[in-house]
This record gives sequence, C-alpha cells and structure tokens, in this order.
Amino acid sequence: MRFLILGLSYLPESTPSGPYTADLAEYLQQRGHRVQVITGFPMAPQWKIWAPYKGKRFMWEVINGVPVLRTYLYVPKQPGKSVNRILFDTSFAISSLLGGLTVSRCDLIVVISPPLQLGLMAWLLSFLKGGRFFFHIKDLLPDAAVATGMLKENSQSTRIAYALERFIYQRAKGIGVICDGFARNLMAKGVNAEKVVVLPDYIDLDFMRPLERNNHFRQQHGIKPDDFLVMYSGTVALKQSLHTFVETAAEFRISDTVAFYLVGEGAYLQGLKAKAEELRLPHLHFLPLQPRENLPVQLSAADALVVTQKWAITDVVFPSKLLYYMASGRPILAAVSPDSEAGRFISIHQVGLVVPPEKPKELAQAIRFLQQNRREAERLGRNGRIVVEERFDRRVILKQFAEHLETLANNDR
Repeated sequence: MRFLILGLSYLPESTPSGPYTADLAEYLQQRGHRVQVITGFPMAPQWKIWAPYKGKRFMWEVINGVPVLRTYLYVPKQPGKSVNRILFDTSFAISSLLGGLTVSRCDLIVVISPPLQLGLMAWLLSFLKGGRFFFHIKDLLPDAAVATGMLKENSQSTRIAYALERFIYQRAKGIGVICDGFARNLMAKGVNAEKVVVLPDYIDLDFMRPLERNNHFRQQHGIKPDDFLVMYSGTVALKQSLHTFVETAAEFRISDTVAFYLVGEGAYLQGLKAKAEELRLPHLHFLPLQPRENLPVQLSAADALVVTQKWAITDVVFPSKLLYYMASGRPILAAVSPDSEAGRFISIHQVGLVVPPEKPKELAQAIRFLQQNRREAERLGRNGRIVVEERFDRRVILKQFAEHLETLANNDR
C-alpha cells in the first residue's frame, strides 16, 4: 500500500512530534509499504530555520530510507503573537498542498495535527491522489489556543477555526487521538465514536530507562550528591506556564539543599530568564535542550521532574514528556488542574503529586514533602516505570497504529 504522511515536524528535529512521525513512516516502510513524507524545514526549538536549510523553499531528502519533501515554512520572529502563529501554520499547510501535487497517488493520507489547517489540505489532496485521509491529533486545536489565550473565545478567528475543525472531523476517514480525554472531547462535539481511535504516544523502553542518580550529569554541573534536584525538561511554550517553576524556586532562597534546573528552549525562554534575574535566584539554572542520547542520564539525575500548565488547560493537552519522566523512574510534580488529562492520569496511576496550577507556594510544599519522604518518592517513581512498561511500549503502540492505518487503506481500496 501507499501512504502519504503530512506533518509539520520530522527528523532531525527532536521536538515536538518529529521523532514520532519518523518512527511511523519508517515502521510502515519496514512492513513493506511505500511511504512519502511531506514536512517543514527544521526550526525547533529556537524558532529559526536550521543553518543547512536556510533560504530553501522546497527540498527533497531521503532519511533512513524514507523519501521526505520539505516545503516552505514562514517562521515569525515573534511566535507568541496569535496572528504570527496562524501565519506560521497556514504557510506550511499551503506549501504542503503544493508539495502534495508533485507526489504519486496514494491509498491513505495520514495527517499529524497540529496544525489544524493540514486537515483541509489533506481533504483537497484526497480528490487528486485517491484514497481518504486519517487525522491524528496531538494537541486539540482550537481548544488549546483558546485555553492559553492565544485566541479569544468569541473572536471571528476562533469561530472560523471551530468551523474548520467540524469540517475536517466530518470528512476524515478516521481520527486518532493520544488519550481518552481527547476522545471524550470529540464525542462531546458530536463526532461519531466509530471514527475515533486512541493511539497514544509511546516510549522506547530500551533507550529510556532508570539510571544511577549520582551520574555524569550531576558531576558535570556541580550538583552535590545530597542536593535535591528539581528539573523541568522540554519546550518552553505558553501552555506550560513556566513562570510557576521560576517563582517556586524563589520559595527556596534560603535553602542550600534544593537545586532547580530548567532544561529547554522556546519562544518564552528569555522572559523566564529575565524573571529569574529579577528575583535573584542563584540556585535556578537554565540549560539548552540536551542531545537526545543524553536524556536518560539527564532525567535520572533528578529527584523530582516537574510539569506545569495554565489553569484553563483541561482535556486539550497531554504532555508527551510525562512518558519520558515516568520511564526514568522518577516522581512527577504536576502543577496542573486536577481535572486536566495530565492531572487525572498522574493521580489515578500514582506516579506523582498533583498541586493546583500557577500556585508556587503549593508546588514548593510538594517539593519539601518529597525531599523529606524519599521512600514515597521512590514508590511514585517505580509506579511510573511500571505504567509505561504496561501501557506505552513503543513496539506495541506502533504495531497497533500501523494495523489501523492498513485497515483504513484496505477498506478504501
């Protein structure tokens, strides 16, 4: 069978969804299918096109045996503005449609969303290239944009976005979601339950595993064996509400036994650094995203791994970093709404502690609890590793994903 995959990110980007899209493409090809990928130029996490790709509009590559067509991407200097983000998403959607006109016919088009606009392009391409399209949702848009304040709830742009969402859901052959909360969201909007399948993100359990705590990462950065290391690792974006992390560090000014590390990059990083400098926090350290091969050592060095979200984030986001955190065998501290998908998951599976979002004092209290109750911290970390082994094994999820796509493509043939 022949598959066309449309996705904004791809290797060599390690964030946000590039590795997952590449895994899917390579796995389908290993199963004997013909796969073509259309993606954007690498620009994450700095929001700048990488040097080897600068100045290009379209470019063909072969990555791990998969043919990849990169198409034009407008990258704004101020990605925090809603109009710039819309232009960013739309630029790739339109250029991917133009790129799609150059590839051969296919049995199924697979869309990795966001951006939402890709669904419209896949619908148009389905008339020209045959087959139907499968819409796989990693973040629920426009709900997430409204929840973070990127879009105003009753604006004209928001109404158009919701109309586009309904149009895409009605015409998709199938819809994939990464968690149960997303599925409930779609069904509440009237989407036929038979269309929806839960295909979660996954983890390579051989690569991501618990390692010695007092390891090379601690030694490299001068973190003492007795220091309680609190770490955030990942993209620095609006929905993360990472000012909470910075303000929590301020609660430990007089402590010399708690260290805070924010490891990541993104559009809002400079604002966080400015806030930390204003608060004079010598025990809060910023590091760029580390090479992916170092991630097991980095996360294992932590005593607690943090995820933060805005109050309004409920069932529209499920952070993929949770899987990496759990696989490292470390407890999670989640400053998120207890009714959010992440909050419910962490509480139900007892893999960490959930405190109200945007409340630094309560997050600080949870840090002190884990620092003083090491056995409980170890129990929560062990639970996390067990959960990913039972529910998020890469080998199992990828096989389910591929089989579902094969069934949809076969039905259309």
